[in-house]
Amino acid sequence: MFRGSLKLLDEANEFDRQLTKKGLVLPDPQVTAYVESVGQRLVGDQPPLERVNFKFRVLRDPMINAFALPNGSIYVNSGLLAILENEGELASVLGHEIIHVTRRHAYLFNRSLRKKTVVINVIGMATGGYSPTVFGAVLLAAGAMSEAMVASTISGYSQEQEREADRNGLDLINHGGYDPRAMPRTFELLDERLEYEPVEGIYRSHPKLKQRRNTTQELADKLDNKDQRVGTEAEYLASTAPAISYNILADLGSRRARTALARAERLTRWQPHDANYLVLQADAYRVLGARTANPSEDELEKHGQSEDRKRLFKLTEEEEQKVMLAKPGGPEERRANFEKAEKYYLEAAQRDATLADPHRGLGFLYEEQARPADAVREYRRYLELAAPGASDRLRVERRADALERTLAPQATPQASSQPMPIPQGARR
Repeated sequence: MFRGSLKLLDEANEFDRQLTKKGLVLPDPQVTAYVESVGQRLVGDQPPLERVNFKFRVLRDPMINAFALPNGSIYVNSGLLAILENEGELASVLGHEIIHVTRRHAYLFNRSLRKKTVVINVIGMATGGYSPTVFGAVLLAAGAMSEAMVASTISGYSQEQEREADRNGLDLINHGGYDPRAMPRTFELLDERLEYEPVEGIYRSHPKLKQRRNTTQELADKLDNKDQRVGTEAEYLASTAPAISYNILADLGSRRARTALARAERLTRWQPHDANYLVLQADAYRVLGARTANPSEDELEKHGQSEDRKRLFKLTEEEEQKVMLAKPGGPEERRANFEKAEKYYLEAAQRDATLADPHRGLGFLYEEQARPADAVREYRRYLELAAPGASDRLRVERRADALERTLAPQATPQASSQPMPIPQGARR
């Protein structure tokens, strides 16, 4: 290897360390073992590559993306895991990424950009109240990376390299015992458009999804192994539910309540009596507020997406809700969403009387509805049930104390009976 290649490998190894150091790798052993097992099944017994050690990990990031580093480290974002339906589709993603490594695409891409200016459309997520700590985890560990590697992990490689990864990845999953039709189905799932995304990775934008779906469908139809493994959705969820649950919270923290709701409803359909999943569904309805659960036709148009982007970067979450409330039907939508949130919180509390989370959610909900006495009751119940070391104990206790002061007969004239504004990021 020449000097530039070794430098790229050093960057990749340092990037691995930074992702782990910053806590961006999902620590769940069940999910990790599952993704690793699918990846290693595809790698099989092919001869090892120089300086490549295949590892498969999950990133805590709701961005729908996956990427491969030249040292063999392959990362799948929790946002991508949350949209897939079965093991065959996961194999399609991992097979695509394995080909990027085996065909040395990172080195070729780096050479082609060596003397060019790389413009990375990462958007200033740290501005306008938007933080990359939730969406776009790669950016937090990108300090040791070249522009070329940042570009490849977020935006992908050249169109020809991406097509090659699709074509050869299809052969790889076929030889690995998976139904090749899983790959075109994956591209269908990725075309979901519930709300604006500040950054689009390779799996959503490059080359276009419809083109990739059609091409891989044609290639899959020519293969004669269509009775191979795909796996059921129930099997897939049993292995990935912890990542999906995490991702719902990350979506809520990224102001993506529609996406969070879609994922939570999927978990409750799978396990309708699980109190934890009911809480996630209730959280999503509460955070939706005056927004509809599904985008309107206007919102799906280019102008509507532009308006979503403006609100995301120019308004806080509370300011955005005020805009939504001022629109026709906004108050009615908010009322309906809050009623559903309350219903699911109460159902969760009934199903598991020891669970603290539904009471915290009810406290937030009642505070937003200007019902301070009810909010205090639920906050106090949460504090009774929550673990002593719960990270938000102090915050909830302060909120309860502040609301109680507004209810006390000796409250000062300046005290208000209105609910405290909920700081951004504290809606869950």
